[in-house]
Amino acid sequence: MNSFTSAVNTPANTDNGAANAVVAPASCDDETDRRIPDSNAGAVFALDIGGTWIRAARLSPRGALEARSRRPMPKGQEGRGIIDACLQALGEVGAVGGWDSSSPDGVRLDGARLGVSVTGPVDPATGRLFTPPNTDSNLAGLDLGADLARSTGLDVRVDRDTNVAALGEHAFGAARGVANFVYMTVSTGVGGAVMLDGRLLRGVDGVAGEIGHISVDRVGPSCGCGRRGCLEAIASGPAIARRAGDLAEEGGPLHEILASGRALTGKDVDECAAAGDIAARLVLESAARAVASACVDMANAFNPELIVIGGGVAIAHPQWISRACECVAREALVPANRAGIVVPAQLGDDVSLVGAAFL
Repeated sequence: MNSFTSAVNTPANTDNGAANAVVAPASCDDETDRRIPDSNAGAVFALDIGGTWIRAARLSPRGALEARSRRPMPKGQEGRGIIDACLQALGEVGAVGGWDSSSPDGVRLDGARLGVSVTGPVDPATGRLFTPPNTDSNLAGLDLGADLARSTGLDVRVDRDTNVAALGEHAFGAARGVANFVYMTVSTGVGGAVMLDGRLLRGVDGVAGEIGHISVDRVGPSCGCGRRGCLEAIASGPAIARRAGDLAEEGGPLHEILASGRALTGKDVDECAAAGDIAARLVLESAARAVASACVDMANAFNPELIVIGGGVAIAHPQWISRACECVAREALVPANRAGIVVPAQLGDDVSLVGAAFL
């Protein structure tokens, strides 16, 4: 049985809501000359632990998803319940139980490894979770890496989801072949990762890159981390819905939704803004301005070749990306103010599964 192995710093050379697991064929493009490092030594598996789903996959040497499965993230359970859900998802892609004789080609677990993407902060050297600001407290202190290694016998490597996404975009996505870039995700939360000279920037405790908790408005809304005006507290999906609800004016489209007793969603805010709701427009404008400001700060701080932006909220608002490009060109310091520096991510929902294979 292999013990937990920490994530390496260097990348490769380089539905619905049914409770039951879903196993589907791959959709990832395999036409590339990139290979997952050491992929010929044994099978390569990936695990993505998010706020809603736990997803598992088996990958080909070239990063295609050969099989995948998902399970709902257990709510209100102790850490063991989360580990059990992970093992169930992994079992459905052949990562538990040795050679799968029912498969035409089998799944060789001798020498196999497992890359794990999880909401941070997490110590990549041990696979142990710190106290996450916006997730269930049962994740705090969970020895995820050691528990999974002990339960599966695989070589396990764990890292924060944004670092993993950066590795995926670097290998097969928008930052392919780019040695200096910043990755930012704007979704249910806001996070980031920084790659400098081809290596992830980790910091002394392995948690560098928490872009979402940079304050862009010191008197702004409260954030889950305890500060005010963090990028996450202004631009994340839940923050947009919450702020729009707080500002909704009587008689407006937002107020009508609230009066019905239904909780606001980010999609509601978009639709109400399109219908002319002033509060919705103000909240979206604030979010767009915050993302653009953060991109200018990232350009000045790290002098990247690219700033890659992913996440459902950002991708749903492509004008935010073009606006950030313009702000960087206009406001960042010379020569970091290069044109066209901010680009959309390319790998979509699969980014954490693909990137985890490169840990």
